[in-house]
Amino acid sequence: TMEADSLNAAVLGPDAAPGTPEFDLFVKEAAREMTVKAGQKCTAIRRALVPSTLLEPTQAAIADRLAKTVIGDPREDNVRMGALAGLAQRETVRANLALLQTEAQLVTAEAAEFLQADDNTGAFMAPALLRCDAPMAAKLVHEVEAFGPVATLMPYTDLSEAGELARRGKGSLVLSLFTHDLSVISELVVETASSHGRMLIVDRDSASASTGHGSPLPHLVHGGPGRAGGGEELGGLRGVHHYMQRTAIQAKPAVLDMVAAL
Repeated sequence: TMEADSLNAAVLGPDAAPGTPEFDLFVKEAAREMTVKAGQKCTAIRRALVPSTLLEPTQAAIADRLAKTVIGDPREDNVRMGALAGLAQRETVRANLALLQTEAQLVTAEAAEFLQADDNTGAFMAPALLRCDAPMAAKLVHEVEAFGPVATLMPYTDLSEAGELARRGKGSLVLSLFTHDLSVISELVVETASSHGRMLIVDRDSASASTGHGSPLPHLVHGGPGRAGGGEELGGLRGVHHYMQRTAIQAKPAVLDMVAAL
């Protein structure tokens, strides 16, 4: 089936308060997913779910990181984000951003610097971080994907609500969870796995080896149910097997061993 879009989520665990490695990792990943390829990735973080008690410091930290983003020609050494795919794409992103702003407020849309880049020199756009204070009552933030440097912060009150918000995406390619608490992992994996093709769990011990929210490995499922299209055959070895003839061989064990060795 065809992928419509994917409102991928990243969840900050209740234990990941400012000052913890997990908080810093979450902030870094959220900002990176907004700016790499100017947010034009099917796996990019679109919804950042954080405990309501941590909403303000999380917003401030991500906004501060985004404010240091230099936008322009990516061939320049100090540029950290390039243009969108084209002017038409930028207008589509802006139109969807306007839709999202009917339910969420724009909390930052300023970059530290546009380096020889503006509306007249290319399809450049500053990262736009939104904040939806009532995500359980909202609809569009779970349905409209602005395919560019756009993400929405959403508070949750408990893990049950975090799971419900994640599932509001109606099927996504990936969900990432930043926590060092095994009980948080246990609950959210059970709550959300059925709605996601891939789940990435990150903490201080695994971060150095992690490929990141937006980078699946070849042996993993790359696809997701529902809106994400169910297209696991589009990635990894499953993508190869989809075009190969497969035959079941039935025989006694000795024969199976011989055939398998051919």
